[in-house]
Amino acid sequence: MSRVSGQYKCKGMKDVLILDGAMGTELRARGARVPSHKSSIWSAAALEEDPEKVIEVHNAYLQAGSEVITANNYAVTGPLLAREGLEHRVEDLTRLAVELALRAREMAGSSARVAASLPPLETSYRADLVPEQTVLRDEYARIRDSASQADLLICETLSCSREAVAAATVALESDAEVWVSFTLQGNRPNLLPGGEALGEALADVSSLRVGDRSVGGLLVNCCGANLVGEAMPLLAKAAAAAGGARFGGYANADETLPGAFDPADPEQVPRKPLDPPAYADHAASWIRAGASIVGGCCDTRPYHIDHLVSMVREDDVRQ
Repeated sequence: MSRVSGQYKCKGMKDVLILDGAMGTELRARGARVPSHKSSIWSAAALEEDPEKVIEVHNAYLQAGSEVITANNYAVTGPLLAREGLEHRVEDLTRLAVELALRAREMAGSSARVAASLPPLETSYRADLVPEQTVLRDEYARIRDSASQADLLICETLSCSREAVAAATVALESDAEVWVSFTLQGNRPNLLPGGEALGEALADVSSLRVGDRSVGGLLVNCCGANLVGEAMPLLAKAAAAAGGARFGGYANADETLPGAFDPADPEQVPRKPLDPPAYADHAASWIRAGASIVGGCCDTRPYHIDHLVSMVREDDVRQ
């Protein structure tokens, strides 16, 4: 196993890029206040209350081997900050989140890339709350412009095609590389929370062009690891249509199980937790399916990433 240009090489000399894991989960584990993502500002509270803990979390993922760390700006949107009377703080809190990630990278002496998030503007997984197009464009432009120091923009945890196209179009107007990631919350394979087919949403995004720029990565995140696995053929097809974009996923540390759930609250679905080795086994199946981007989302921690890195370093992606 060799490491070339900051990326580990896996079977067939295919490069696999390792992302970080959850921010909110790890902040809470380290004692930071992380209020509800449904009624408050979740991990954004730590930007001013516990900025050193934000740096600690980034550093923990860098020490585990992450090659991309994402700034803690997921909950820094106008509609979410308005819950605490902070809607005017989008720009400076976004800049702060990126600066903390950059500071962590410098302190670690790392060459990892720093990403910034273009997330759902309202409560995650709620396609019914996605604003109209003018609001989407204006709010995503605020985030993009404030995250100008980031190397990468990840439009992530998106619940419908309209939201993804708006975020990606705005992101592609920057100089940064752009990835798009959909969520499949619930337990319905290859269906977005709003009921759209994942394949159709991916086709909408993979065909986007802004000048000579297109989306460079297509992913699924923030859902059961088994759902990410089932999405791999669709991701591979869309990535090929996009001209050879990377594809992959970063799941929650669980498998979703059969059972009824409320589409208005798709988080409440039967689940089986995954320890780091079990999570790495899922990621290995994604890599065998062609994925070259893997990481973690909710409830994953640095030791999940450490297992992923060890697996890829040791070429332990079993056939």
